[in-house]
Amino acid sequence: MSGSKIRVGIAGGGAAGLYAACCLAKFSGGKDIEITVIERNSIPGKKLILTGHGRCNITNRKDISDLKKGYHEAENFIYPALREFGPEETIRFFENDLGLAVKEEDNNRIFPVCDSAVKVRDAILSYLSCRAKILTDTKVTGIKTGEVFSVSTSNGGLQFDFLILSSGGSSFPKTGSTGDSYKLAEALGHTIIPVRGALAPVKTDKESQQFTLALSGVSVNSKVSLFVDGKMVRAVSGEMLFADFGLTGPAIMELSREIPDKVTGNTFLELDFIPQLNEEQLDQEFLKLISEHPDTKIVNLLSRYVPSSVACEICRKADVYGLYAQGFTKENRKRLCREIKHLKVLVDEPSSFDKAYVTRGGVSLKEVDRKTMESKKVPGLYIIGEALDIDGISGGYNLQACMSEAYLAAKNILGN
Repeated sequence: MSGSKIRVGIAGGGAAGLYAACCLAKFSGGKDIEITVIERNSIPGKKLILTGHGRCNITNRKDISDLKKGYHEAENFIYPALREFGPEETIRFFENDLGLAVKEEDNNRIFPVCDSAVKVRDAILSYLSCRAKILTDTKVTGIKTGEVFSVSTSNGGLQFDFLILSSGGSSFPKTGSTGDSYKLAEALGHTIIPVRGALAPVKTDKESQQFTLALSGVSVNSKVSLFVDGKMVRAVSGEMLFADFGLTGPAIMELSREIPDKVTGNTFLELDFIPQLNEEQLDQEFLKLISEHPDTKIVNLLSRYVPSSVACEICRKADVYGLYAQGFTKENRKRLCREIKHLKVLVDEPSSFDKAYVTRGGVSLKEVDRKTMESKKVPGLYIIGEALDIDGISGGYNLQACMSEAYLAAKNILGN
C-alpha cells in the first residue's frame, strides 16, 4: 500500500462497479481510501439506464430464502452475499444515502418513485462526485500482478493495492458490454464458462411468426415449456407477450437462458393457455359450456378464459373458427384442447446478445470465494457483477446481486 492509503481500482463503471465504489465510500469508516473507477464509455452506467424498461427495478423484496432461488445454479453461491446485504439494506441505501424514495409493485419488485433509471444513475454519480475518481473514455487493456496491481489502460498505466473486476458481460454490446471481463480474468488464470444471452426475447420461425404477428402486443398468463430434441428442458409459468418476431415477456425471457447455442428443428416452445386445467378437466368444462350455451360460437366460449384475440387465433389453428357449440363434435373438442394446451412454436435462433439483458456464463464460481468475492487465483482481485457466471430472473434480481456482491468485496477490502 502507498503509505496508509488504500488504493482501490474498479475496472468497469456499470451497476456493479458503481455500487462497489458507493460501498467502499460509505463503509470506509474514516480509512484513507482512494477509489478509482475506470469506465470505457463517456459516461458510466450506460446499461443501468436500460434496466426495468428505463424505470430501474432496483431490487426484489422477497424473503432471501426465496430470493436466492431466482439465481438458478448459483443460488448457493449468492446466498452469503444476499444475507449480508439484501433487499432491505439496498432500499435503505437508496432512500438514506442517494435520496431516492422507493415503491413496491407486483411480485415484490422495488422501483424508485421517480420511475427513472437515468435519475438513479445520476444520483449515484452525485454521491460519488466527491468520494471517488471516475475515469471515462478509458479502457482497461491489461492487468499485471505483483506487490501491486499494474493496470494498463488506453490512457496510460495505473497502480492499485486492490482491484475489483466489474466490466460486465456480453449482453447489450452497444452499451459497452463486450466481454472485456472474460478476457482480463482469463489472462489472470481464471476459467471462463461459455457465455450466451439470457433474459432475452425469442425469435420464432416464419410459420410460427404468422401466429405471433396476428397477436402482436397481446399478453397472456400461460405455462411455457421448452423442448429440445424431444425432451422437455424446463417449464415456466407467467406473463408472455406476443411480438411480430416471436415471443417475449417475463416467462419467455426466463426460459431463454436454456435455449442451446445450436438450434435445430427440434427446438420448440409449447404454450399452455389454460394451465389451471388439465386436458380432461378442460374437455369436461367445454362439454358443460356447450350444453348450457348451444347457440354460442365456440370462440366466444373460449374467450371466457383467454383474450378474445387469442381465442380467435387458437380456434383458427384448430380449424374450428366460426363453429357453434351445437353440433361441436368430440373430434372438434380434441383438436381445440390440443391447441389450447400444446400449441407449438419453433425457435428460429438462440438468444442474441444484442437483445439479451444479461449474460449466462462467465468466470467460474469455483474460483471465487462466495463469502468475500475475492479471486481464489489472485489475492486482492475481486470479481463481481455480470463478469461472474451468475444470472438471475427478471424482477430486480440482477441489480440486487450486483449490490450484494459489491458490498462483500468492499467489506473485505476495508477489513470490516
